[in-house]
Formats: sequence, C-alpha cells, structure tokens
Amino acid sequence: MSSSAFGEHLKREREMRGVSLEEISAVTRISTRFLDAMENGRWEQLPGGAFNRGFIRATARFLGLDEDGMVSEYALETGNSGDTYANAAANGALPRDWKPLIVAIGLFVAAICLIAAGLFAYHRHRLRMANRSQNEPAMVQAPGTPPASAPATATSTSNSPSPGDTSFTPPSSADPAVAPPAGDLH
Repeated sequence: MSSSAFGEHLKREREMRGVSLEEISAVTRISTRFLDAMENGRWEQLPGGAFNRGFIRATARFLGLDEDGMVSEYALETGNSGDTYANAAANGALPRDWKPLIVAIGLFVAAICLIAAGLFAYHRHRLRMANRSQNEPAMVQAPGTPPASAPATATSTSNSPSPGDTSFTPPSSADPAVAPPAGDLH
C-alpha cells in the first residue's frame, strides 16, 4: 500500500474519532473501496474530477473537518488545482459538449424538410385541382332539372342506346318520333 500524506491525514482523523470505513460509507453512500483508495493514495481507482472532490467534502463533513481545507490538501498532493471548468474559463477555453447542438440542428433540419414537403404537396394538389377545372366544362343546370348524371328511367322514349345496350336499331324515316334536323328548313 502506497500511502500519501493526504491519505494518512484522513485515516488518522477517522481513527481518532473511532469511526470505521463502513460507518462513513453508510452515511455518505460512498463505496468503502473508494474510501480505502482515498486513505491509501490510490487515485487511479477513484472516478476522478468532481467526484473525488465530492467524496473528500462528504468525508470531511462527516468527520467534522474543514471541507475546503481537505479539498485544497488533496489538490496540492495530486497536482489537481481544483475545478477544471474554472481553470478552463480562466484560460478562455471551455470544453464544449456538442451533442445538444447537433440534436438541435438535426431537429431544425427535420422541421424544415417537413415544411417543405407539406408545401410541395399543397402546391401539387392546387395544380391538379386547377388542371381538373380547366379540362372539365362547367355544367350549369336549370333550376328544377335533374342532374345530368341521373340514370334514365324506364318510361324514356328516346331511341338513343344505353351504354351497355348492343341491340340498338337506327330510327327509320317513317318514325314519327324522329323530327327532321332544324338546320334543313330552307
């Protein structure tokens, strides 16, 4: 076990108060293996960064020690000068988490694509309706007349064939129901 000055100090304070690692672990919810690693200076076994400082603060608070003093002592021993973000801000270079920005850009692009697809579909629909209205003549009906698409009744005297009728005979000139064309009166 390679012990450090910080770890020896922490262990001495704990033993002077008659507290076991298990008691500290139960109250602070820090694993006993992390507490043991702190007391023996095995920093590579700890999660690092803010976790280490949090573990030290919680242990110092439980033992009734000065939290800031213990964190400073840890920083001196490990060469860790404290808050990584504070040091980076002082240098003007903060580490950047790109994930939220990438997600925001992706959502923005998806929204633009959906809007463009909607506008395209709306435009095509309008063109189809315009073409349909130009190709179909306007049907104007006199009031009280049945629509042009109404089926012919059985009492119809027309000699015109129905769409499915194949037994049509042309009208004879002697047929009184057939009138001469209106344009041949001269």
